[in-house]
Amino acid sequence: MAESVVSFVVGMLGDAYVKEVLHLQGVGDRVERVRRELSRIQAFLKDTDRKHIVDERQNQFVKEVRDLAYLIEDVIDTLIAEVPEKKPGKIEAVKRWLTGIIKLPTIHRHGHEIKKIEEMIREIEASRLRYGITKLGGANKEENTQLVRRIVLPDVDEDGIVGFEADRGKIIDLLLDEKTTGRSVVSIVGPGGLGKTTLARKVYNSEVVKRHFDIRIWVVISQKFELIDIFRNIAKQLKIQPPEDLSEHELTKLHQSLTKKRYFLVLDDIWKNNNPLTQIEGIFPNSNNRSRVLITTRFLDVAEKSGPISIPHKLQFLTEESSIKLLLKKALPSHNADDKYPHNLYNIGRQFAKRCGGLPLALIVLGGLLSKKDPNYIAWSSVMQTMNWGTHGEECTAIIGTSYDDLPFGLKSCFMYFAAFPEDADIKVRKLLRMWIAEGFIPQEQNRTLEDTAHSFLVDLVQRSMIQATRTDFAGYILGCRIHDLLHGLAIQKAKEDNFLMVCSKVEELQNCSHVRRLAIHDSNYERDEELYCKIIPNQIPNLRSLFAKQLTSPMVPQHLKVWSDFYWISDTHVFKKIERLSQLRYLELTIQVKTREEIRNFQEFIGAMRFLRTLDLQFSTIECDLPESLWHVKTLRNVILPFPKSSTNGPAPSLNLINLQTLRGVKCRESWGEEGIPNLPNLKSFAILASNRSQWNAIADLLYKLNHLIILSIHVDGIALNIIDMRNFPCYNNLQFLHLYGNGNEINLDQCLLPIHLTRLVLEHLQFQKDPMPVIEKFENLKFFWLKNCKIQQLCCLTTGGFGRLESLTLEELQELEEWKIDDGAMPKLKTLVVIACPRLRVPPGLQHLTVLQELTWDAKYNEISDVMENEIRSICKHVPAIKIIL
Repeated sequence: MAESVVSFVVGMLGDAYVKEVLHLQGVGDRVERVRRELSRIQAFLKDTDRKHIVDERQNQFVKEVRDLAYLIEDVIDTLIAEVPEKKPGKIEAVKRWLTGIIKLPTIHRHGHEIKKIEEMIREIEASRLRYGITKLGGANKEENTQLVRRIVLPDVDEDGIVGFEADRGKIIDLLLDEKTTGRSVVSIVGPGGLGKTTLARKVYNSEVVKRHFDIRIWVVISQKFELIDIFRNIAKQLKIQPPEDLSEHELTKLHQSLTKKRYFLVLDDIWKNNNPLTQIEGIFPNSNNRSRVLITTRFLDVAEKSGPISIPHKLQFLTEESSIKLLLKKALPSHNADDKYPHNLYNIGRQFAKRCGGLPLALIVLGGLLSKKDPNYIAWSSVMQTMNWGTHGEECTAIIGTSYDDLPFGLKSCFMYFAAFPEDADIKVRKLLRMWIAEGFIPQEQNRTLEDTAHSFLVDLVQRSMIQATRTDFAGYILGCRIHDLLHGLAIQKAKEDNFLMVCSKVEELQNCSHVRRLAIHDSNYERDEELYCKIIPNQIPNLRSLFAKQLTSPMVPQHLKVWSDFYWISDTHVFKKIERLSQLRYLELTIQVKTREEIRNFQEFIGAMRFLRTLDLQFSTIECDLPESLWHVKTLRNVILPFPKSSTNGPAPSLNLINLQTLRGVKCRESWGEEGIPNLPNLKSFAILASNRSQWNAIADLLYKLNHLIILSIHVDGIALNIIDMRNFPCYNNLQFLHLYGNGNEINLDQCLLPIHLTRLVLEHLQFQKDPMPVIEKFENLKFFWLKNCKIQQLCCLTTGGFGRLESLTLEELQELEEWKIDDGAMPKLKTLVVIACPRLRVPPGLQHLTVLQELTWDAKYNEISDVMENEIRSICKHVPAIKIIL
């Protein structure tokens, strides 16, 4: 862990802007000597980490180096904060000169601090000799190789079901039991890591369960929960308006939405003192239609009290044979399942399996560790001999700990960062990677973006089974991930041990924590103690660099904050007057309303002061003004995300050179782009823009001619017709994968030749078609996701055999004039998911029977006058579809 801190500080000292600041402060040469010495120490720390050295003397040395690195970061951050921003003009130059004169005593003090650092380094040098650490050589050949390689992403499906086939069948039999007509509770009981959630998911997603129940709902409970959040989660899955509070009126709406429906509710991970079943069962009607509730828990008494009429299903540990099978499956992912495993690996695999005691999580994590080793007896035997197996019953913890120790130094910080997220959270990967980059965890590799390297780090963690991917896009890029609660506990433990990050579950835990660098508040009573948090954080944690906390009523935070996630603020005119100038923020995720003149002035001043910002996420804000011009001059800027398509913010000024910008979403096209030139955005990958007149439309076309790496494009026009631009000569023609066109209700004539040929996702919204667009769109050979929304069209025809050859998901939404949809046999041969929402005139197409691989069908019939007839018709035609949901 210390190596990551030192690496970050070494990189910071080598930054061109920081060097300029240090030169102005008169300490440039002295700090350069510090940087060189830290680089030598960094090489030693890498070697120590690679060899897994645990000698106490070296542990002490590592701790001293880490504390020194933190001290250097504090001093440099203070120096940077006290240097006025460099602006052009003679007046600004005089201001900077006067400021320098005024701050001479401060600069003199910093000189003493640099001297103190030099003395500490000499002391560390002396301690190396005392500890017998005699060599600080350069990085060895192994360390000069690329840290992680690009690897194939494993299947997102749940692991660990090996040996549970019989359990799965028993649970399904209990759920489908016809003798019990009233609502009943079925429970799965077992210790952490045994596979309760995995088994429940397999049951939940089984085809027979999908066919049997009208509604399926999955809710994660965990140790801490808010009742209102559970009800809102349920409402979201029912696709109804979530309740605003716990009043009888609000909860009645939930109850009515479930009336006369056979539902299947899963409550995952119920703990001893937080069983919510008695609190929520009132909204779930008992209509004697064989509705079921399935709970998973570690505690037998919880299961017995929840379902007194059914015997809890106690999940057993895996048999030895199943354990070996699961372990080798994870350790040798490329092995052909039909072939026998090498005899020597099978034998040592048997020894590993015995150590794991039949615990699936231990087997999966250990298998992930072995998959990174050479598949031979010597390499595996070395793992067996060096692993600290602990006492009986602690095998899983020992294995997980060993897997953490085996992580390359660069991945340890990334893994510990998961401690910042709440237990059982479904984590958005793009957000996670941006935060890693802002924290300085991701090294710059040749010919790769920081985002690509960060994603490969995550893939490595997934392959090691330390993290689980929950969602991927059609190109295999991970979109969502989660961490098992045992691994989450390990991340919290390691983060605390290394002074990396503190997780606070109650305000009292903030006492005596002045050393904390990162703070995540996971307090269920946060709103009650919010004011107290606001007082303690700035006063008692002066060295805080990252804060994970929502909604502060008095947001006075430490000056050197670099990452601020989930900051939520609505309608406070004076909010930014209360915040110190956080000029060193690298990552800011903010929800706020900015409307009045005073709010706009304060907001622009606040954002404009950030000189090192990498990500600005205002996606869920209301911003009725432009971003300050100074923001677009920030050389480190990588992601700007604004509300789309509701933004009123102009894009960057003409001719600006934003070479690092990767994401620019939700800006308006500037009027001046057409006259003075377009900005230079050579590395832009994701772009969402609005245009309101013809000259802006032409300027967008000019800009697209210069975007070589564009992958995602969203265009929204207002007040003009949307004409398809000929994109054949655009450099992004072969790279673009996702296209979203939002029109103005005008007619449009699609031409397949003019659109990017390799699209995998296409969204067409608020358009009027001169003719049926399906014959054009079905020719996109790579298209897997198509969404047609709020468009004027009377008839759709999918008549070509093999048309839409790779389409997996189709959504038709708010097509008010659509009356007929023809589907011939052979069209859409791979369609798995079909959603039809608010198409009141559409008759049920008989051709649905030709969609033979369709797995999920959702049809919103509540706007149709013959909805009851439609339901019977849909179910009659689609008997082959496992999961059908009709909304009435």
